[in-house]
Amino acid sequence: MNEILSSRALRSGIVVLALLCCGFTWGGKDKCTEAREVAEKIAPETPAPDRAEAEEKVRDLCPDGGSALYLRGVSLEAERKTDEAIAAYRSAAVKDPQLTSANGRLGLLLLARGSREEASVLLFEAVRQKGDSRFARALADVFLEGKLYSLALNQYRQAQPSFPTDVNLYLGMARSYSGLGDQGNALGSLQEALRLQPANATVHLELASLYQDQSRYDQAAAHLRQAISSDSGNANYHFRLAQLLELMGKRDEAEKEYALTGVQRTVTAADHLKRAAKYEDAGEYALAAAEYAALLVKDPQMGGVREKLGDAQLAAGHDAEAIAAYEDALQKKEDSSRVRYHLGMLYERKGDLEEAVRNFAESLRLDPVNGDARRRLADIYALRGDLPLAVGEYRELITRQADNPLNYLRLARLLEKQRNYREAVATYDKALSLDPANSEAHRSIGFLHLRLKQPDQAEKHLREVLKLDPRNSQARDTLISIYVKQKRYGDTTTLLEEDAKLNPQSADSQYRLGVMYAFKREDEKARQHFDAALQLRPNHARALNALGKLYLKQGDREKARETFAAAKRADPDLLEPVELWNKLSVTPKKYAEKKKSHGGKHKATSKKKASSKKKVSSKKKVSSKKKASSKKTASSKKKGSSKEKGSSKKKSRKSNR
Repeated sequence: MNEILSSRALRSGIVVLALLCCGFTWGGKDKCTEAREVAEKIAPETPAPDRAEAEEKVRDLCPDGGSALYLRGVSLEAERKTDEAIAAYRSAAVKDPQLTSANGRLGLLLLARGSREEASVLLFEAVRQKGDSRFARALADVFLEGKLYSLALNQYRQAQPSFPTDVNLYLGMARSYSGLGDQGNALGSLQEALRLQPANATVHLELASLYQDQSRYDQAAAHLRQAISSDSGNANYHFRLAQLLELMGKRDEAEKEYALTGVQRTVTAADHLKRAAKYEDAGEYALAAAEYAALLVKDPQMGGVREKLGDAQLAAGHDAEAIAAYEDALQKKEDSSRVRYHLGMLYERKGDLEEAVRNFAESLRLDPVNGDARRRLADIYALRGDLPLAVGEYRELITRQADNPLNYLRLARLLEKQRNYREAVATYDKALSLDPANSEAHRSIGFLHLRLKQPDQAEKHLREVLKLDPRNSQARDTLISIYVKQKRYGDTTTLLEEDAKLNPQSADSQYRLGVMYAFKREDEKARQHFDAALQLRPNHARALNALGKLYLKQGDREKARETFAAAKRADPDLLEPVELWNKLSVTPKKYAEKKKSHGGKHKATSKKKASSKKKVSSKKKVSSKKKASSKKTASSKKKGSSKEKGSSKKKSRKSNR
């Protein structure tokens, strides 16, 4: 029974502890939830004063939560520091999974970088949790590029009320309808886009394509001319109109349009190839593509031109047109490892990993030495979690390119994920033997040694990281942790001093260094750094608490009390300053002295009473001992007399006999 009760008490205690750790407040909002609500309203477009006000509120409410990291990411994104913003958003999402804006903003940045698969997962999660129209808008574009027309249309409709004047949204809706075969609604969306921006060339081009597909050539030509009027120097627009006029049988007009593009219809195939090469050398890839397209119009059976057309479109940044050209080459039996590699790269960029894998694998079948195709294939396998396949591809790559340190570095990471730590260490070492200045390899092997409980090896590599990259805070913090565990406080102080010099605007860096000096009993240095932390952030609760303890140690109770009170205001949840402040603020000094004197008298009288009681009890004990001894003697006498009587009786009996 006792065991059952104790187990129930233990479970209830664990539940209470969990609630306290989660910020539970018995029916109200906890402070981190309030901080999240403040942070969710802030975006990079928010004015700087409003962002600063939100950061201040979040620092007061939940300084160590995900909301503070999210707002840091927003500020970094506003400053166009994309790498740092991505890292901050990732940390915020890990710290607070309910912070949907962190996933959404991270998805938008990754989408801009071309990481469509990861971006789509993050954006989908953000839309599912919050339904934010900004994220739905971006997710719709991802679905459209992946030819998931129904999903794209659903997201566009969700975002439409928040973006009623967004022409690109209506263009996306039109393309989604066209993909579903709904030409009527596609036309309606394009007409709405045209109403919003009558001179938008892209809308006119889309309408021209739609009308041309319906064999409404006159209307298609009219919209192409409208597009040309908005950008008369665009050779591609003239080329499209020329092709349409040729299709309509208007050869003279077509020749004029071809001439405006620089394409001469009367020249030979060799002339087209020469001009295309000239344009490519000059970086005019769109014009080169126009030459190759004109050549195919003249001679559709000429081999190799479709691959060149695809290359020119790829270089011009026209991915969809490049895919069409390469796929056309495959249909014409113009297959090659190079065509397959470029197709795989384009499909990977598009987010269609199935097609990317198929084309990379085919590229390797045609040319097993194609290292770029093998590396990309391995990376896709790793992204999907197919680690054995990824490891196999990198092992094969190393047999063909044994002098490339990046191959060893990537293989080592995959082996580490498989928990094949011994081989991972050996592979990291091989990468470092080829490139000793690779800080990423030193960092990775350092953390692996730490996981294997080999702190000396870890220290060596992390030291090398700081030598190559002094601002690597992750390596520095890990080294500090190692040194503290080993009680190497001098080395710890050195690292903290370097950190404070590298980050002079960081209040936390100053505070941590102050704590170290306080631990080493160098009070003056500690006070200087606590003061520096508070100059950078006046409401730094931990710095205020540490400074208060320093004042208390020096005997300045009044300053200590004021500092603890400030720490209490800065962070009411930090318990230590509250307790110390309460102890210093219980009673006035005179009252305490009276209480002491009264207590002294009370103690004296109680001592006298106790001593008198002890005397009485000792007397009682003595008297009781005497009584006991007298009783014993009396009883012994009785026994002796009885013995004597008995012996005398025996003697008298003997004499009678």
